[in-house]
Amino acid sequence: MSQKDPLADVQRRIEDDLRLIVAGEVDPYDAGWRIWGQAFGHAAEYPDIMWPTWLIWGALTDRVEVRPEETEQAYEAIRRAAREWLLLPDDPSAQEAYFQRWVYEELGYERPEDASPAS
Repeated sequence: MSQKDPLADVQRRIEDDLRLIVAGEVDPYDAGWRIWGQAFGHAAEYPDIMWPTWLIWGALTDRVEVRPEETEQAYEAIRRAAREWLLLPDDPSAQEAYFQRWVYEELGYERPEDASPAS
């Protein structure tokens, strides 16, 4: 009998939505909002991966809500974030570099003093 891996299940659901975004099969905002919700619901349990995912997708979907005149630019950023994640190798350091860049450089969150940029 095998144990289900809850993190792997959440990641699979998120990556399913990312694939749909890249393929143009869903509204980017709707899929982004689902990703945000999945990450938010698991951020406390898996802070290394779900917390930055929550920040990224929250900011991306907020842009659509708060600045409707920038919807097309926001959709392009959503598509780019999805595409870049799906192209990452299955490597924690590559994922960390993605999170560091998107959270602090692309989206402009203030970098905490103890969060050094990925090399």
